[in-house]
Amino acid sequence: MAAIALLPLLLLAAPISPPVYPYDGSHALRRTTPHHPRRLPSCLDSQSADRSAHRRNPFPKRYVLAETKTTPAVASSNSSTNRSASELHRSHSHKQRVRTSVVGFITGLLAGIASGAVLSLLFRLVVNCVRGRYRNPGGASIFSPKHIKRAEDLAFLDKDDGLAALEVIGRGGCGEVYKAQLPPDPRNPDRPGMVIAIKKIMKRTPDGAEPTSDEESRLLDKWMRQIRSEIQTVGHIRHRNLLPLLAHVTRPDCHLLIYEFMKNGSLDLVLNGVRELDWLARYRIALGIASGLEYLHIDHKPQIIHRDLKPANILLDDGMEARIADFGLAKEMPDAHTHITASKVAGTLGYISPEYGQTLRFTAKCDIYSFGVILAVLVVGKMPSDPFFHDTDEISLVRWLRKVMSSDNPTAAIDPKLVGNGYEEQMLLVLRIAIFCTMDDPKERPSSKEVCSMLAQIKH
Repeated sequence: MAAIALLPLLLLAAPISPPVYPYDGSHALRRTTPHHPRRLPSCLDSQSADRSAHRRNPFPKRYVLAETKTTPAVASSNSSTNRSASELHRSHSHKQRVRTSVVGFITGLLAGIASGAVLSLLFRLVVNCVRGRYRNPGGASIFSPKHIKRAEDLAFLDKDDGLAALEVIGRGGCGEVYKAQLPPDPRNPDRPGMVIAIKKIMKRTPDGAEPTSDEESRLLDKWMRQIRSEIQTVGHIRHRNLLPLLAHVTRPDCHLLIYEFMKNGSLDLVLNGVRELDWLARYRIALGIASGLEYLHIDHKPQIIHRDLKPANILLDDGMEARIADFGLAKEMPDAHTHITASKVAGTLGYISPEYGQTLRFTAKCDIYSFGVILAVLVVGKMPSDPFFHDTDEISLVRWLRKVMSSDNPTAAIDPKLVGNGYEEQMLLVLRIAIFCTMDDPKERPSSKEVCSMLAQIKH
């Protein structure tokens, strides 16, 4: 019993050596001391804690570097903060790039539009200067430098008596038409100057006074509209079957429109007996009118509707080729429009299409109707106003022609002057085209391009 009582004292007196942990070159450490099942005395707790810390560290103390002790919560907070700042920076940079791109695109677009508008304006100014529209606003504006090379050639028209000595070759509702000859070209003095026709359009009433009634005011407005219409249309178009406007002269009392003189006059005068026209000449005239209409309706943008197509407005040049003239009632129709509505009917009775007369709406098919009437006039040899049709049941040329062409003797519709020339079959084909062009329903009428194709297929 005494030995058992002294045992704790012996244990306290005996030196306790620390356990040995051999290092075998790896990071794994082996524990060599046996596990003590019972708890050591409290005086040895500190030594046991040191040994436990030594066991948890896999590296020798001499290889352990000094580290900054950071708690996991602080490290996680710093990491989250850095990540949020980085994402915020990237988001801000992306928004800045998008904003810069949008501002750059809008700036470039506005700069492009502005530069395009400036270039377009400069181009129009240059073109108008070349055409002479801004040369001497109070004098002559030359639209065709090929025919009238110098404004000085028209200086005689600025004089008060400049028109007094000229020959009057026609009269219309807006004024007279004169004939004049330009001075010869200084570079070629032996060649005579060009012969021109001068159309006079009054600014005031015939007696020179200001308009005193509504009727006179409306008449002057009509003349001014005709001037603007002719300048806007024939002032800048060129085609061999259209009569071009060469120049425009402004005077205090009137406007003067300068055209090339057509010595063979109008188709109206020729068909009324000024000279005889054989069938081949009439056929060429029909082809020329159709070609001019095709240019106005299809080739020119926007299309131009003449609205007053008749033999009196078809002039014949030196080679008896047709020239469509008098664009005082012409209108330009934009491509997006299907028709134009007029305030009142304009044109010549007998050549006006039925839908235009009834609804005041006109399209290119109205010109086709008028052309069909001209085709009938070329073959029949009579105008719609001829008394011959007033004595018939049909009264009009178009209805009479339909009746005769559906009869057993369609050749009765041919001009007696042309019968027996051997072209009766070709003339009947032209009359069928005329009926096709004068259909009551405008949708059933051919286009000007189709008319040209049909006429060109007639062989002689």
